[in-house]
Amino acid sequence: MNNLDLFIKYCLENKFNFCESIDLSILFNNRKKNYFSFCTNLFYSVNDKKKFLFLSDIIKKENNIYYGNSYFYSFLKKEIVFEKIYSNIKNISLIKKNTDFFKNKFTEKKCLLDNYDKKIKEITNKILKVKIDKNNFLNVKIGNVFFDKNMITKNYFTLINNLKKVFFCNNIYIEKIYISTTMSKSYLIK
Repeated sequence: MNNLDLFIKYCLENKFNFCESIDLSILFNNRKKNYFSFCTNLFYSVNDKKKFLFLSDIIKKENNIYYGNSYFYSFLKKEIVFEKIYSNIKNISLIKKNTDFFKNKFTEKKCLLDNYDKKIKEITNKILKVKIDKNNFLNVKIGNVFFDKNMITKNYFTLINNLKKVFFCNNIYIEKIYISTTMSKSYLIK
């Protein structure tokens, strides 16, 4: 069993207190000092499997995105757990009536929105921006602990294969790859 499999086994067997991200830490050798940034696609968005609520009069559910005030009441009864709750001005009164209940789920600065579409695109985005700078170190999110084995491996291999192509063209070599969750130890992959 390789370390990627050990890491996946760790994720599947453990219970987490919150939705920790899955991160890759990549140490590379950039002898020619080529500094640049580029975008690459992941197979799955890093927010897949997290639940988000957008308060509105419309009631619907699309994958992991919930719309509707009735879901808000399910959240208050602890029937559904949401990563974040977003509101517009029209529905802010629901939040203000229950401010002590929210803690980190809602902050007016980050979660009060005029346009839900922009935030939904951000949540479902599969594009990852990578910056190669003088540190010779990359720390990249590839998912979260709610991912299944298939999702973790697909995002991992998609990212690594895309990096290898770009790195090869720029004479950069990967020296070490570590994978971890937000709070776990790191597993050396390569």
